[in-house]
Amino acid sequence: MEVRRTDTVPPEEITPELLPTVEALGLVENCRQLAEEGWTVIKDAVDLAFVARLREKILTSLTLDANGGDGSEFMLLGKDPVYAEAALHPAVRAMAEFSLGRGFLLGSLAATVRANGEPALPLHADQDMFPAPFPDHNMMLTACWVLDEFTEAGGATRVLPGSNQFRRHPSAEESANAGGVPMASSAGSLALWDGRVWHGNFPRTIDGQRVVLHATYYRLLMRPGEDYSDVAEGLIDTYGQPMSQLLGREDFLYKKHFDYAKGYDVFVRTVNNAKS
Repeated sequence: MEVRRTDTVPPEEITPELLPTVEALGLVENCRQLAEEGWTVIKDAVDLAFVARLREKILTSLTLDANGGDGSEFMLLGKDPVYAEAALHPAVRAMAEFSLGRGFLLGSLAATVRANGEPALPLHADQDMFPAPFPDHNMMLTACWVLDEFTEAGGATRVLPGSNQFRRHPSAEESANAGGVPMASSAGSLALWDGRVWHGNFPRTIDGQRVVLHATYYRLLMRPGEDYSDVAEGLIDTYGQPMSQLLGREDFLYKKHFDYAKGYDVFVRTVNNAKS
């Protein structure tokens, strides 16, 4: 059984348990940038065969706007194995544990398609239901699967580096005029940002489509944005403990008739994870 911890891991610290994984995946600099600036890009995270499979599944499953070819779809986990594979990708899980602590949950899994003429999305912080000031520790992390090259003309996500340190939402004026830089990256990359950083996107001004998958992860104490209870057992049978964690089955929260005496090890692990 774990020893119950009393301290909290600082938000910029890579824990000794996580460090070997982060080093093996080459993500140390990504962790530093995410902590300091609120965003990072993992280049060439997957091969182009996976990119093609994920992109094709999104385009064949979404109902696209007849005029512009735009569309979106939510609640994707369980609809195809490629979505679960993306949600459980080792680099994503490592970055989520660094940013959100152990025991993090899957908050939502959504796909979007943007075509020529799609307007810009104003700057905002994803922690929209948190009052300011935001906590020092990040509460949400979005992993955006780049399936078409991210450029400013292509409607890439834009981010205001360092705005995660403001610990607040942008004002209406800042949202419209605060600038930002494109998260320029090639297909197969992962663009990540925390829930406090100000971000939006640029208008798309070129032909073709920008297809992305957004996987958002939460700290374990938060209520997930999507309910997968109807497909959870099958997913856990297929993917094991990592999926069980994402769906909140590895902690004691929201469990009817939880026996604290018999399940004390689960209780300790949960509160330790919450402090990581």
